[in-house]
Amino acid sequence: MTDLLIRGGTVIDGTGAPGRRADVAIRGGRIAAVGADLAKNGARIIEAKDRVVAPGFIDIHSHSDEAMFVNDALESALHMGVTLVVCGNCGGSSAPVSGLAEAELDRELSRLNVQRTWSSFGEYAEAVDRVKPAINVCSFVGHGTLRSCVMGADDRAPTKDELARMRSLLAKSMDEGAIGLASGLIYPPSAFGTTDELAALCDVVRDNGGLYASHIRNESTHLLDAVEENLEIGRRSRVRVELSHHKASGQKNWGKVKESTALIERARGEGVDVTADQYPYTASSTGLAVTIPNWVHEGGTAKMCERLRYPAVRARIRNEEVETGRSFDRIVIARARHHPEWAGKSVQQLADEAGRDPLEWSCDALIEHDGAVDIVHHSMSEDDVRFVMAKEWICIGSDSRANAPYGPLSFGKPHPRSYGTFPRVLGRYARDEGVLGLEDAVRKMTSLTASRPRVHDRGVVREGAFADLVVFDPARVMDSATYDDPHRYPV
Repeated sequence: MTDLLIRGGTVIDGTGAPGRRADVAIRGGRIAAVGADLAKNGARIIEAKDRVVAPGFIDIHSHSDEAMFVNDALESALHMGVTLVVCGNCGGSSAPVSGLAEAELDRELSRLNVQRTWSSFGEYAEAVDRVKPAINVCSFVGHGTLRSCVMGADDRAPTKDELARMRSLLAKSMDEGAIGLASGLIYPPSAFGTTDELAALCDVVRDNGGLYASHIRNESTHLLDAVEENLEIGRRSRVRVELSHHKASGQKNWGKVKESTALIERARGEGVDVTADQYPYTASSTGLAVTIPNWVHEGGTAKMCERLRYPAVRARIRNEEVETGRSFDRIVIARARHHPEWAGKSVQQLADEAGRDPLEWSCDALIEHDGAVDIVHHSMSEDDVRFVMAKEWICIGSDSRANAPYGPLSFGKPHPRSYGTFPRVLGRYARDEGVLGLEDAVRKMTSLTASRPRVHDRGVVREGAFADLVVFDPARVMDSATYDDPHRYPV
């Protein structure tokens, strides 16, 4: 007996093959059959004429690690057609936690009014299961989280014993379900890690069949060196590598993606198993704390805020460059919990309104908010976005937390990518601009993405696969969220 029949749609199966008219029958949460004119057999029917039936989208770069404890629907991701989020990116994961990692996570959870019930990765997975999120969840172990558990936020290489403890904790977490390791090499304490350290940790990832993802050490002036560092980690450890949200940040660096992608393609030709992912926007989003040099972050967030109170520290900061630069007119506040009125205004504008220097204003804002001020940074080139997207080995990922237009996750003006990433690729870049074909766009969101963490029986429309499916109108699909009005579901 068929439970559900999706009838008369164009099946784009996720492999890149041309779409074909077919019905899809579902039974017991799996695809029972794909073919023409399938028998109804008492099933509920969804008429999909003039619609595409595709695998549910897999967000390979999500920051929804704690969002399901606030909104179990993972609302903005679900409305984009996402059926699996891959969390634990950019060096930070919700588990395992102890020591400083525990304190930092609890500080973040308190802002969401969430009570932590876990320490180990396995306990975190059980906590996620208990809330029964509307979509599937998997997670890396964050490199910065490992460091915080074992050695706090010290700016140094680990001792032999500390490295052994990190390797052991990583192996245990992978035994409990983690899919690999993710570094965030612009974010302390992951930024304090060395290439040798990461290669040694990636030996564990390789032995457990996992994936290594990296927010690389520099996406601007030293982009090529940062790409090469992670390719070298892949060569040394023979681990599979995913380079996160590939881009060149800052106008003077626009066009460098031609060189960086050439490096990646050369490594692929040499046998390094490496891909990258991307979001379809020319602005990034992170924390205002990235405008503060790494040494100020040593010891953790509380120590950073304490140091920022000293004029001598601020004077030293002013004379030092940071990876993201300080174009304060292009850095826009997304969320600041004590000042919702700041959202949507640039740091330069807010500093001018206050009669302050923008760096001084930023330091005070970070102190007032315990380091937690979110920003949108307009720093990339549209030509670069298109160039990277056309590469056959590029996956699509939102680099965002699932939000909602109501409740605690509706606060502020977050980056519109949390509502628009996947429809924007399908509508603007595939249908309207022809940067890539529709079948290829779907492949980059499904089977290609599923292949990286080796998620089985998802990311394809075929008999026996899980029935994680999305149905959309290819003539109308489009993002609606904007920087000024981000909490809008797509068409």
